[in-house]
Amino acid sequence: MPEELSFTHQRIRPASKFIVLSLVSTALMMLDTRYDAVRLLKGHVATALQPVQWLANQPVRLYDSAAGFWQEKRELLAENGRLKNENIQLRTAAGQSAHQARELAELRMLQGLQNQGIQAGTAAEIISNGRDPLSDKVIINRGGRNGVRNGDAVIDQSGLYGQVTRVQPFSAEVTLLTNGQTVIPVMVARTGVRTLVYGSGNRLSLPYFPADAELLPSDFLVTSGLDSVYPAGIPVARVQQAQRASGTPYYQAAVSPAARIRSSKYLLVLPQTQTPDTGPPAPEAATP
Repeated sequence: MPEELSFTHQRIRPASKFIVLSLVSTALMMLDTRYDAVRLLKGHVATALQPVQWLANQPVRLYDSAAGFWQEKRELLAENGRLKNENIQLRTAAGQSAHQARELAELRMLQGLQNQGIQAGTAAEIISNGRDPLSDKVIINRGGRNGVRNGDAVIDQSGLYGQVTRVQPFSAEVTLLTNGQTVIPVMVARTGVRTLVYGSGNRLSLPYFPADAELLPSDFLVTSGLDSVYPAGIPVARVQQAQRASGTPYYQAAVSPAARIRSSKYLLVLPQTQTPDTGPPAPEAATP
């Protein structure tokens, strides 16, 4: 019988592969050392393969760039948060310093008022303005145990603030001079003309200043001292507008409080002026 044709491919043994590859490598190394053409061919091959190498390296470079970008972003966000917190702390400290400076200035000016001849008073601090922030009453931290009495005048660093209207042992209620029931005897500091200032809610009014006297914008009204409550010479209000009106014997005037009604924190309570008691009149001497 004729022999069958075999189409089975005979594989090269590993040992044979190793020997063949070793011989080829040795031959290539010998050619590389002896012939410049091989080195030139290597250069051309390297040049041709450079775009392939560049493309092969791009995923790694993109990954490194992305990782670096996100890492830098995290660091910048952390630094930004730290700087924001530091800025808040610095602004808070600056605000506290400014607030303390204002309070110190108030205390110094109140002390200066005492040193300039204002009769002995009791320094006090506003601790509450009640439930209504626009109320015309405040509570101070000095009371009957500190010598505060009902009716005492109260001033701040700029002028007359109000009057004590209720006293507790360790606190007192002060009614602002803008209260609708307040009436204050005053005079124009420049001319000495006397009149009355009235509280009218959140402001002051000067309804009865005589038209035959002189009143100018920027004039100051000070306490006249005609009553036993307010010592003379305390600034009460500043004239904003003043004009004579036809058909009436009085000025049409607008005045504003001299005191810092909504911003003062420290006050000075002044004792009421005591009217000396002279007693009964002395008997007349007998005529001989």
